[in-house]
Amino acid sequence: MRTLTMLMVGAIAAQSLLPAVAAAQPGDGARDACSAAIRGEARSRFPQARDVNIVTADVRPAGNGEAQVRGQGEFDDRDRGGVARFDYGCTYSFRSGATYALDIGSLQYAGGPEKKKDNSGAVAALAIGALIAGAAIAASNDKDHDRRDRDRWFSPSDGIRCDRRAQACYHDGGRYSEKWTRRMF
Repeated sequence: MRTLTMLMVGAIAAQSLLPAVAAAQPGDGARDACSAAIRGEARSRFPQARDVNIVTADVRPAGNGEAQVRGQGEFDDRDRGGVARFDYGCTYSFRSGATYALDIGSLQYAGGPEKKKDNSGAVAALAIGALIAGAAIAASNDKDHDRRDRDRWFSPSDGIRCDRRAQACYHDGGRYSEKWTRRMF
């Protein structure tokens, strides 16, 4: 019974040590250091970058106590709106804990390269609205002008036309009529 108890205690202790051994793999240090370095490099190269995230990270030994980390990242682009994705590469030294040879490339925007906000529909609608409003105002002015023109002239007798605005009357031939002007105004 005592042997069985010792074996059980040993098995439980071994299980509790396994995650600690797995968590201390050398690739994790390289992955974490390169992720932090790439986030900083992305913010430095792209001032519009917000919320830089490392999506994938592939760690491979590079020899001489170094590891190469390659993967993909993304950030929210404040200028263009939407997400920008990029590929990256980084070299990590296990001896010094330093990162170098940072490489960010293949920048692509979600929905295709260089996607920008498209306001052409709004601009077209505004232009069409302005044209319609202008046409309506012009038509209104023409109607008002015709009505004012009609209201301006009147004929008190055959062959006589009087102008309300000028307060003058004229014979058929367009000659001024003092008699009708005095009579009407």
